[in-house]
Amino acid sequence: MKMQPHVPHAKKTKVKGFTLIELLVAFALGVVVVGGVCALTVFTAENFLATTNYVQLDNQSRMAVDLVSREIRDATALVSFSTNGPQFLLLTNATLGQATTVTYSSTTRTVTLAKTGQTTKTLLTGCDNFGFQLFDRYPLITATNVTFYSSTNFTTGQVDAKFCKVINLNWKCSRTILGSKLNTEFVQTAQVVLRNQVSN
Repeated sequence: MKMQPHVPHAKKTKVKGFTLIELLVAFALGVVVVGGVCALTVFTAENFLATTNYVQLDNQSRMAVDLVSREIRDATALVSFSTNGPQFLLLTNATLGQATTVTYSSTTRTVTLAKTGQTTKTLLTGCDNFGFQLFDRYPLITATNVTFYSSTNFTTGQVDAKFCKVINLNWKCSRTILGSKLNTEFVQTAQVVLRNQVSN
């Protein structure tokens, strides 16, 4: 009788899995890391959009200042204006036979420029407010400052367009970021002289 050699059974290795506590800790750490990455992404996106908006608003305002200032400087007279309802300035250039109107609409938050024989241009969008003040040609000079008198008709006591020599413009534009009212604002002020104004 042939004896078979005894072969011991191989030891079975036990494979351990995650315990419930280890799984919960790993899940919590994953949530913290993902939350941090998301917060950083949103913060970076907001900063990028804020910078982009500011640059765009700055360029828009610079172009608007250039165009409006040129029309005011070339105008021979301020014909009429309105500070109520749709605000506007109506200028005329008698030399070229052209009229120019700068209009602000609070409904559409836009400032437009309409010129005789040309299509209307939108100069500003997202404009929250737009204002102007009219001054006459005589400055008020003090030791520290130079200002102008309002272009008032002393007979009626009202601001009169025909006495206007200097126009002070100011406006504020803003935009929302990612749908939130996180405004990127740009404020612009310009004081322009009607160089070609026909003397009264």
